[in-house]
Amino acid sequence: MQSRAVEYKGYEICLGSVYKDGEPLFHYYVPLGERDGGVEQGKRIIDQMGRERD
Repeated sequence: MQSRAVEYKGYEICLGSVYKDGEPLFHYYVPLGERDGGVEQGKRIIDQMGRERD
């Protein structure tokens, strides 16, 4: 896994990919110029996944 990953709610987010327990779960498009590498976008997607399961 990438060393620049950000931990969030038990997931790791890194450059348009979301990992769980070191395994890639899904990838998403990150527009060029996103200074945080799409981390905020990944957090929003994870939050939405949580709402859908409730």
